Amino acid sequence: MDEVQTIEAAVLSFYRGGSEQQKETHKWLQQVQNSPQAWSFCWELMQLNKSSEIQFFGAITLNSKLRSDWAEVPKEAHHELKQKLLETIVLFGNGPKIVLNRLCISLGLFIVHMLRHPTVIEEVTNMFLHEQLGNLSKVTQIEILMAVLEGIPEEVKNIRTQIPRTVVCEELNRNAEFVMQTVVTYLNEKLSRSAVEPHDMNGLINAAKCTGTWVAHGNVHLNDREGMIQTLLKAIHYCYWKEPKDDGCLMPEENELAETALKSLANIISSYATQNAKYSFTVINYMKLFLDVLVPILDAEYKENNDNENLALMIYALFISTLECFSSAIFAGIVTDSEEVSKVYTRTVDMLIKCTDKPGTYPVDESCSTYAMEFWYMLQEEVLSMDSGERKKRCLEAIKPVYAHVVKVLVRKSQLPTESSLHKWNDDDLEAFRCYRQDIGDTLLSCHDVLNDLMLDVLSEALDESIMYLSYDPQSTESWTLLEATIHAFCSIAQKIEYTEHQQIVKLLKVLNEIPYEKYSDKLFGMALETVGAYSEWIGDNPKYLPSAITLLVKGLNSTKASQATLGLKDLTSECQKEVIPYALPLLDACRTALQEGHLKNAEMIRLMYTVGNILSVISYENIILYLDAMVSPCFEELQVHVQNNDRTEPTKARVVLRLEMISKLFSSLNIRKPTEGDMDKGLVVGVGPHKLPFPAGGTPAPGAPVQPILLILEKTMGLLKSLCTLWIHNETVIDTLCKALQQALTNLMDDIKPLLTEMCCLVLSILNTNCVVSAADIAGNFILMFYKDQDCRQLMVQLFTAIMDYNFTQMELNVGKLSRIADLIETFYAFNTRISKKIPICYSEVQIDCMKLVDYATKCMMLPETGPMKKSVAFITMFAKESTNHPVMMNVILAQGENIVRSTFLCIGGTALRTQVEIFADIFLALNFRYPAEFIQWMKLLEVPNFPTAYVSATDKEQFMRKIIKERVNKRLVQDHVRKFAALCRNIVEYENK
Repeated sequence: MDEVQTIEAAVLSFYRGGSEQQKETHKWLQQVQNSPQAWSFCWELMQLNKSSEIQFFGAITLNSKLRSDWAEVPKEAHHELKQKLLETIVLFGNGPKIVLNRLCISLGLFIVHMLRHPTVIEEVTNMFLHEQLGNLSKVTQIEILMAVLEGIPEEVKNIRTQIPRTVVCEELNRNAEFVMQTVVTYLNEKLSRSAVEPHDMNGLINAAKCTGTWVAHGNVHLNDREGMIQTLLKAIHYCYWKEPKDDGCLMPEENELAETALKSLANIISSYATQNAKYSFTVINYMKLFLDVLVPILDAEYKENNDNENLALMIYALFISTLECFSSAIFAGIVTDSEEVSKVYTRTVDMLIKCTDKPGTYPVDESCSTYAMEFWYMLQEEVLSMDSGERKKRCLEAIKPVYAHVVKVLVRKSQLPTESSLHKWNDDDLEAFRCYRQDIGDTLLSCHDVLNDLMLDVLSEALDESIMYLSYDPQSTESWTLLEATIHAFCSIAQKIEYTEHQQIVKLLKVLNEIPYEKYSDKLFGMALETVGAYSEWIGDNPKYLPSAITLLVKGLNSTKASQATLGLKDLTSECQKEVIPYALPLLDACRTALQEGHLKNAEMIRLMYTVGNILSVISYENIILYLDAMVSPCFEELQVHVQNNDRTEPTKARVVLRLEMISKLFSSLNIRKPTEGDMDKGLVVGVGPHKLPFPAGGTPAPGAPVQPILLILEKTMGLLKSLCTLWIHNETVIDTLCKALQQALTNLMDDIKPLLTEMCCLVLSILNTNCVVSAADIAGNFILMFYKDQDCRQLMVQLFTAIMDYNFTQMELNVGKLSRIADLIETFYAFNTRISKKIPICYSEVQIDCMKLVDYATKCMMLPETGPMKKSVAFITMFAKESTNHPVMMNVILAQGENIVRSTFLCIGGTALRTQVEIFADIFLALNFRYPAEFIQWMKLLEVPNFPTAYVSATDKEQFMRKIIKERVNKRLVQDHVRKFAALCRNIVEYENK
């Protein structure tokens, strides 16, 4: 069997074999594609007597070679390659389509490589226009030409070519108008006829695509694009109105042409987005064209379940895109002397109000209304950002009636589906509606920014209407949706409502307590509970309404909506902690009953413990002890049973984790000496990761002050926790949960934890030495940061510090070459070391650890693909370098590792790191340049190595970059800019400038 037959067999095996076989075959075929011989066998595979799979593989192989391996083609073979390509296009001119499309891309790639020849695009274009390709029909030749032209700008972004990128861009700009003129002339010629022949549709679609891909080139002003815009609008108009449609649905080709034209229009507009002020008059003119041509189509599609919904969606998307790019030009029509601008603004607002109020329920009956949400945010942002003055006042008054109407529309559109209609919904629809309702909530916030207190009047009126609607048919069980939607609207704006005793909120709370929830869906009750929780802060300022709120939320604990009830109680007891004191004991009893009855889900039980902690923090010490015994003891008693039974089954593990999470949540809220704002202002903040601990000055409690309840709990249960740790030491989930509970205790107790510090540190040490989960390193880091400078605790802290370093070094040594496996551990480790470097760098001198290894691993970790370890490693190296000059041990490490640090940084900038994240490496340059200027100059000479960090960047570019970086020691933004541009050069990427 010769080579070609082997490849053919492999291709058929890939397309027709099993998944395991496919994986191996795919790997082999990729190697074949990358070989120099691929230039020869790809043509043999593209023969008419081969199967379509083999033909397609030949075509994509040619694609791959042209895109990546052009250097393998000798100059004298260019003409022969062009001829073969054209002959093969003729061969497949009538299909299969998938092969022809790939050949069109290949011809586009060839043209890009040949752009040094100034007439190459014109020559190829004229060849097709003058029907010089064998026996292919004129229609087919035009279709192929448009496909080839359309692909050229896209291929430029991905191709490896020997032509400098600047030259490629210049040639595209120079040829853009010729291409555009050719395309627009063709479109106009076909669309000017009374009817377009069906066989011309593919050519028209490709031509419409072409306008969208070439618009970024040519340095043409937006006002000179009017002819092209009118042509594309003509195409849309033709497709929609050309003849009556029996079922109202466009034919597939007509729909594709119309949608393609809309995409190209959006591309044209967005490519000029940075020049808002320059084209104000032009944009108004174009918006008028859009409104004239497209709004009649929207009016015709203004119905439920229309067959052209996607077309309507794209029309709205074009309007929104135009508004995003040129909002100030269009919003100037709010208050203006120009009748034309005013009309465009008014028509736009009317159109988007109709979009918001599209008939039907999103997303099962319509999918357009979500697009209008962004407009209502943009409009209020435009007006509210104006300088205070008469104009702003007039604009606000002008848009208030609009927003009042929009509020009513949004309330109506946010109604939940009834039980009888749910059969039309699938899980994706329900999730889309959940997101849609969230968007409505956000839009209502924008409405409040415009309407302020008037918003409450509008919603209060809507509340009256929804209650009236409910009373029309008292027997109906499905008339609740409008009331629920109105309550949801109130809930959405709760964060905006100030402390004033608004009568509308008073009425709302009264209504919430009077609704006969048992008659309706439990979703109505769930929304009521959520709303009470959302108004917790307002209730704290108006505590006379607290009893009714508590009554409703306690009722919710015994319902199917206990989740919302526990959330509401958590918020209420946090915001109204002092005000809740008169109701504390009955509330605790209700919480205890709910926990004992066993109907709550795990998350609800955990959350309820936070409420318990909040309430216990404000009652008498005697009652705290009583309720701790009644409510917390069961958690520890259950844990004790599991330990005694030596039970490590999965069901037991789930119960252990639940009980530890409940204890953790209690520890996070129970504190009889919570820091005041003054303490927070005077104190330091210490911590690792998400745990930032306020460490107030004079944190030691006053003599005779009662012992913190958490400390009492820990003193009584430390033995149990140690036994639990020993039993589950190899189970990461249990140990992680235990450490988080201890972390919550530390966060709350701070200095008060000293009586148990030794025991807790020994417990954490045992974990660090056996199963160093991320949270164990986290709490150990917090201990060190809080107590290292305390001489009584120094030795213990040194042990913790050493244990953390040893464990992490061991894990990194075990995972050399595959550090991504321990990405979370690395992220925590270097976050911890960054804090140490900043707060107590003396650690690195006083504790016997290998700082050289610490920095060396950081240079490896910053090259990982995961964002967390990369950023934390960079932050550590930066901070370590900044602090090192004051500590000889650290300074010696930087002097020894400096070149390695700079080399790794260059490799990251050159391609290892994501291009969007390269600016962070400017921090390393700044730190090294500021602290070690002479050495930094020597380290930067690494750039003199040929092809380093990549082969794409020239020696001249590297020299310029070096000079700029060395010169700048302070301006971070400037160094980031230099790094970003150098990264683009290293990756052979061109950043196109907007016109």
